[in-house]
Amino acid sequence: MSGYRFEIEASAGPARRKRVGGGAVLLVRVRLFDGPGVVDLATGEPASVPDAFTDLDPREARELAFCLLAAAEHAEQQTLQSNYWQARR
Repeated sequence: MSGYRFEIEASAGPARRKRVGGGAVLLVRVRLFDGPGVVDLATGEPASVPDAFTDLDPREARELAFCLLAAAEHAEQQTLQSNYWQARR
């Protein structure tokens, strides 16, 4: 199933993964969700899609963060190159 959520947050834990040889590593939980006031465009009702979660190990979380930063940089460059923010005539 796929869908869109309008907000994202990340936090350390609560999930942990066992390490070989003992101990555990705290995972990073990524949550995609609809905040208050988000409306389902098809029905006009408040969005009722359940939150989506995933738990990433710290290495995976860093990789995701770097990918998001690269995508943000690329989006900003494209915006500036196309003068997107300038008033259209």
